Amino acid sequence: MKYIFLDESGELGFKERSSKYFIITLLSCDEGEIYTLRRIIKKVREKLIKKELKKYPEIKGNNSTDKIRIEVLERFTKTNAEVFVIILEKSKVYEYLKDKKNKLYNYISNLILNECSFDTSSVCLVVDKSKSNRSLRDDFDNYIKKTMNEKNHLNKFIIKHENSYNDGCLQVLDFVSWAIFRNYEFKDPRFIEIIKVKIVMKKEVFQKLSGP
Repeated sequence: MKYIFLDESGELGFKERSSKYFIITLLSCDEGEIYTLRRIIKKVREKLIKKELKKYPEIKGNNSTDKIRIEVLERFTKTNAEVFVIILEKSKVYEYLKDKKNKLYNYISNLILNECSFDTSSVCLVVDKSKSNRSLRDDFDNYIKKTMNEKNHLNKFIIKHENSYNDGCLQVLDFVSWAIFRNYEFKDPRFIEIIKVKIVMKKEVFQKLSGP
């Protein structure tokens, strides 16, 4: 079975203080790679995190030290996982979509999923369940399943919504997504440079056409 983990960085607000970019990142791997990915966070916690911080169930890219970030990302590059990225520069989003954030999120997620090539007939998509409420998750599931079934010949397509603090793969992806977002939002390429060898697809969406 192929496993696809989905995470995002930035947010889909369009106010003055909102982020300039919204990034959706997919981590794709075979089932046999799951154990290796989950152990990355465990190994980093054992090696680098001070005793008083070990009680916290989850470490994330946005509140870790650079030393921890680099350690997680460097360990990730030694895996066989692949990364797919959709980059949305929000100033280029059409006006009629700005009040349809959930539909926009579903649409972008579908775009990136369709960039993945599935060499198995069974696929499991894992999404952080803390991102939305139950009704929005159901709307996401129905939309993604419908479009995936229309465009792919899969015997089984499963969507799971997991708490990231219970899933080491989602935690690793959080660091990967943070590194990519950091490059675009803050023009800081230090961390994306570490993982660029793992990025097999990077796509910008909603690019406005230039004038005549």
